[in-house]
Amino acid sequence: MTLEAVRDAALADASAQADAIGRAARERAEEMLAGARAEVADLLAGRRAAAERLADLQERERLAEVRAQARAMVLHAQRSVLSEATAAARAAARRLVGDRPYRALLERLAADARERLSAGGPVQIVSVADGGFVARAGSRQIDCSLDAQLDRALRSMGGELERLWR
Repeated sequence: MTLEAVRDAALADASAQADAIGRAARERAEEMLAGARAEVADLLAGRRAAAERLADLQERERLAEVRAQARAMVLHAQRSVLSEATAAARAAARRLVGDRPYRALLERLAADARERLSAGGPVQIVSVADGGFVARAGSRQIDCSLDAQLDRALRSMGGELERLWR
């Protein structure tokens, strides 16, 4: 064998090895690239799912916030209507203070208060400037002021007042 033949054989062998190493490197690179693509696809799917969950959560939070604001507006409107109705009822009740039926009602209320408080000692009836009175005996008292009577009447109408909102 000649030197040229040995050189050609070594060159052919080196070229074949280089081709094999290149093919193996390309295959390994393709495998790594495929793995990276799969990993990126998984990451993107995870991120997309997380973004969708976050968007859903934000939508539910916003909806809850809007509902709370709407409820606050309704409650404010209800309080406003109730406040106006209470003020109108107080004004109407004060106009009745001088009427004969009102005086008769006060006399009946005073008699009832005296009877209910009599066990506590002498009953004192104290007039209230805006109408009505407070009855006291010992440590007990009954508030028959016009405002207290009106407040009790409005509280007793609770269910009826609620129907206004429905």
